[in-house]
Amino acid sequence: MTPGLYLILLLAILLVGVLAGGISQFRCRRRLRACAGRWNMHFAPGDRLRLARRIVGRFPVPGAASISVRDLLYCTADSRHQYLFTVDYTMGVIRGKVGQSRVAGFSEPVSRGGRGETAAPELTLAPADLNGPAAYEHILQTLQFSHT
Repeated sequence: MTPGLYLILLLAILLVGVLAGGISQFRCRRRLRACAGRWNMHFAPGDRLRLARRIVGRFPVPGAASISVRDLLYCTADSRHQYLFTVDYTMGVIRGKVGQSRVAGFSEPVSRGGRGETAAPELTLAPADLNGPAAYEHILQTLQFSHT
């Protein structure tokens, strides 16, 4: 096999992998957008509301680093902001960092620091074996978010 043909073959394999990943991500986000519509929520593919900074101190996984948020569903109901999202983070120090993703839910009062609000913001992670819309549904039911 000539080097030019080998290069073309490798580029074709790379292109197929990139296209497959893009199609998979598009389908997942389309399903999440449909779920957001059913649950009277809004959808944003990125961390439009800058949640990553607010959840770092409440993240229930010890040693988690590089926390980022994506695929965000959000709404305001019953004087609380309610968020469902996928959180990406890394674990490990000694033998290299390993990337992890989990679906999480977060709820906070509309007016942070308000005197009438007694319930503290809470962050809940879906079980590691759930992913996609099923994990979002689990968090929605666990936190008893207001949706119709």
